Amino acid sequence: MIKIELKPLKGISIENIGEIIFGQSKSSVDNILGKPSQYSDISRSFYDSYELRIDFDEIGVNFIEFIYGPYPEKTELSLYGINPFQIGAENLVELLSTKNDGEIDDEGGFGHSCAFVNLSVGVYRDFTDAEVEESINQVKAEGKNLGQLDQLLEDLAFSKNFMTIGIGTENYYGN
Repeated sequence: MIKIELKPLKGISIENIGEIIFGQSKSSVDNILGKPSQYSDISRSFYDSYELRIDFDEIGVNFIEFIYGPYPEKTELSLYGINPFQIGAENLVELLSTKNDGEIDDEGGFGHSCAFVNLSVGVYRDFTDAEVEESINQVKAEGKNLGQLDQLLEDLAFSKNFMTIGIGTENYYGN
């Protein structure tokens, strides 16, 4: 597993590879990480080997998002000494709320996504564990679509943590 430390408002550090710092040029990032797996456009690079996406503005790196959670296959993340994909969604929100010490933007639907404005950290998941539990109870009560139950139980395990975590430059989420 490739160990990556997220450093809010600074960038990331990849063990035995180097650091990607906000404001760093695209060519500098390519020199450190190698050629991206794909480009969506000039302002975004995907690096499948590191299970991340990097966005660039006119200055350089302005956002880094880890998009393979909660079960990354190649990377192990660390944020404030914990793995944000293993601590549990509620515990991660509590930790980030404490570190953020200020506004939290939950316009995406609290529990689904939120941004910790002072840290420029955002998290996202498609569904919450409470929503999946409700669906499980509904399927059980109706006694129909019991084949759907296996998928819902899989979704329940998946929903315990966020699917993505991103860090951005200062004021990335607007302040």
